[in-house]
Amino acid sequence: MFKQILLVASCAVSLSAFGSTQTWDFSTFTESGSGDGNTFSGNGLTLSGWSNTDGGAQNIESGELDYANGYGLTLQNRDEGDGSPDHAIDSYNNRDWKKDYDMVLLSFDEAVNLAGFSLGWAKEGRNREADVTVLAYSGNDTPTLAGSNWGDVASAWSTEAQVDDANSYAYQSISSSASSKYWLIGAYNPIFGDMGFSTANDAFKLAGVKANSPQVPVTSVPEPGTILMFAAGLFGIALRSRKRQA
Repeated sequence: MFKQILLVASCAVSLSAFGSTQTWDFSTFTESGSGDGNTFSGNGLTLSGWSNTDGGAQNIESGELDYANGYGLTLQNRDEGDGSPDHAIDSYNNRDWKKDYDMVLLSFDEAVNLAGFSLGWAKEGRNREADVTVLAYSGNDTPTLAGSNWGDVASAWSTEAQVDDANSYAYQSISSSASSKYWLIGAYNPIFGDMGFSTANDAFKLAGVKANSPQVPVTSVPEPGTILMFAAGLFGIALRSRKRQA
């Protein structure tokens, strides 16, 4: 009986040391560079903006990020002006041959499991909401977006969420088991999974994200004394229970 309790105690001690959850508020981030290709960074996370703006080939190019106080992170791609909704993370410039889908690349220092995101301002037609695509990079190297297209991205990234009508100024959780250093969040793009949502009418500004560190038990082994003390407590409880039953 004591051996069984010792095993339970050992497992309980080792399973208690899982990863934690962290939240990033983009209003606290620092800008590096200016114009197309600039970045925002803070607390082990770097943000960059991308869209398929390279002519008829629809290749991906960097865009310009900015942060609008009270609204969230914005992205102006190379086909757009600086008015609304063009300066949002959007698909509103999806007309004629310009099928522009904006996305923000999240580059973490360590692999994380994205738990959700917070929108600031959002717009889908007349509604204050937006459809959002979330991707995780499946490779082991550093992804290259420039010069590729969203079809190329679809083959190297996994679709972790296609969110319908995410509300403005609200947190949206997602259900994903992926762990990656690189994530993409952008206006709904059916190339990553056609959900039947309307297209060319989503725009939002990104306020922040929440992520979990990989839930892997720590490699250090608990002190034998810790396990024995825990086991002794369990043994005492079990013995007391037996005496009461007798």
